[in-house]
Amino acid sequence: MEPNEPVEVGTFFSRFDADVARAHLESVGIKAFVQADDAGGTYVGLEMARARVFVRAVDLAEAQEELGLEDLERT
Repeated sequence: MEPNEPVEVGTFFSRFDADVARAHLESVGIKAFVQADDAGGTYVGLEMARARVFVRAVDLAEAQEELGLEDLERT
């Protein structure tokens, strides 16, 4: 895996939650982006529309620690 390759750090139930996580990561110097299947925010209420946060592979461990996700098992 390349150090700058985007990897998923977590999946959230809403774009809002993912945006909060992204903002927190960026506030500590970790570049991140959100990918959500909610038609650009049009379908905010859809429970099946999850939002995923991605970081660079090199930042994954630090991002998981910052978000408290380091103990979660990846499937």
